[in-house]
Amino acid sequence: MVAAVFTGRRDGRRLRGVLPQRTQMWKSVRIAGRDWMANERTPAQAPVPYLTREEVERFFHAIPQPNLRDRLLFDLTYRHGLRRGEAAQLTLDDVRGGKIWVARLKRGIPGGYPLHPRSKQLLRAYLPVRPADPCDYLLRGRRRTAAPLSGGEINRLFRQYATAAQLPESRRHVHVLRHSIGVHLMNAAWDIADVQDWLGHRHISSTMIYAQVTNQRREARYKATLRSREIARTDGR
Repeated sequence: MVAAVFTGRRDGRRLRGVLPQRTQMWKSVRIAGRDWMANERTPAQAPVPYLTREEVERFFHAIPQPNLRDRLLFDLTYRHGLRRGEAAQLTLDDVRGGKIWVARLKRGIPGGYPLHPRSKQLLRAYLPVRPADPCDYLLRGRRRTAAPLSGGEINRLFRQYATAAQLPESRRHVHVLRHSIGVHLMNAAWDIADVQDWLGHRHISSTMIYAQVTNQRREARYKATLRSREIARTDGR
């Protein structure tokens, strides 16, 4: 268990020992003038960088409406928690029948997922104007080659729009969208196993970090128990 060192005196003798982690956490909260456990963190304090819902919406507002490729790129990246390499390697055959097939990187678990109505709308608008050439990749670059949009270009585009949206400098990288959807799904009361499946995590420990960001889901569950008949009464009636 992580512990904090403390020093002090007792009966004139110098003492040295450790405070358990929970004690130290409670003391820090009390010192800060708060009398509850501080589990609700701001994006800057969170164990992973993420954007609030309002910041994500501001980011999309910064992408010009006529730029269908970039709007589709970042819509799929956010909604499906795609790494930039996963977005770059999407092919035309990966988006068929109202679903998207994601080949996960970093030993993630691949799978097919339903497309959001907004994603379908963007696809219907983008495909007719996408250049007809031998390139099989969905999100092709501006040049007429068979190569996909590069990961570096995806990150550059994200930074361009994030800067226009005045997002914090430390969160102007595309991977922040993957963390954002993880947090947002937890806030939407998804079971952690479902978030694990949606993001393609091989180990649930990778998903647990999103549960540390906010206590919204915990409080929603608690409110539901107040209406439940399964919880025993303690008033003796």
